[in-house]
Amino acid sequence: MDRIVIGKIIKPQGIKGEVKVGITSADDKIIRGLKDIYLDEKLYKVISIKSLVNGLFFKLDGVDDRNQAELLRGKTVSFDREKMPKLEKGRYLVSDIIGCKIEVDSKILGNITDILQYGAADVYVVQGINDCKNFMFPCLKKVLQKVDVENKIITLNKEVLEQIIVYED
Repeated sequence: MDRIVIGKIIKPQGIKGEVKVGITSADDKIIRGLKDIYLDEKLYKVISIKSLVNGLFFKLDGVDDRNQAELLRGKTVSFDREKMPKLEKGRYLVSDIIGCKIEVDSKILGNITDILQYGAADVYVVQGINDCKNFMFPCLKKVLQKVDVENKIITLNKEVLEQIIVYED
């Protein structure tokens, strides 16, 4: 079964078995709707999810005290892709974008290796192939011509990309 990784357990929270989860992908709306999650390979029922200024806190069935929560520290948090709600048009999961090829004028320039998430726009980090250097660009609507996550290809507008691209030294 295909799973989507959303983060890791950072630490226990309080004395009733809650855990703080460091989110690395997926947005709050998707996470808040989860009923079940996997910690590494073990399935847990989600009792509640609280969002506070300093993070997301999960209460899981069967984790009733701080000692049990401590045993979960560092475990990877994921969920079944088939249980994910449909995303709005133009929205994608980080895990679906990582690994996509970047195409400009029918030429593949490289592969997305990371996404830096800042407030205004995500920044895609691309490892160049052949004669292309590594580069980054902000993911703006005006630069995207086509996003095909099924075939792992993102086609960009050459003129706009030339205005916003930043090459690695």
